[in-house]
Amino acid sequence: MQMNVLVVDDHELVRAGMRRLLEDNPAIESIHEAPSAEVALDMAADKFYDLILMDVNLPGMSGLEASEQLLTLAPKSRIIMVTGRLEPELIRKLLNAGVRGYVSKGSDAREIEKAMRIVMSGDQYLSPDVAQRFAMDALRGDDSDPFERLTTREMEVINLLLQGQRNRQISNDLHISEKTVSTHRTRSFEKLRVKTTAELVRLAIRFDKWNDD
Repeated sequence: MQMNVLVVDDHELVRAGMRRLLEDNPAIESIHEAPSAEVALDMAADKFYDLILMDVNLPGMSGLEASEQLLTLAPKSRIIMVTGRLEPELIRKLLNAGVRGYVSKGSDAREIEKAMRIVMSGDQYLSPDVAQRFAMDALRGDDSDPFERLTTREMEVINLLLQGQRNRQISNDLHISEKTVSTHRTRSFEKLRVKTTAELVRLAIRFDKWNDD
């Protein structure tokens, strides 16, 4: 099956370079370009893209927020970040948001094609330099803020839970269904490794996320 690919980057030269890397790939049917996350979202609303190659640092909406919204709009799309930023915490956030791959802008055509193949097969892919940075960070121990693992929407739900609101109230406040609230709550608890609201409060106090005023 041939793929429809969307390249999202605010630099025209980067988009053109990525197009040249991809245009000879027989697995690709079409290549489209977007200069911003907002344009990419508009395009994704009209057309399904099997694969989205996107920069993290975009004008306006960030690559992280864009990934969350794109995957809500088209859950079957696969996103690979192509960026110069090798920050382990950012990588962790993106993977938690559903991004399937993370490669550096210095990657050549062979590396990009490898990432595409692995991601489209259903696995995650980190280029060697990214994986090494990620591993070194893990070796130093993980005392990072677990709330950083949550998506923007999950954090909104957790904040309202910490304020004592129930699912129906959260549903009304965020204009989403109670079922969606329940799904966000379950996923958040799994990421935070808590089972009850009491455990959530204790964790929030530890990381200074809870305000009892």
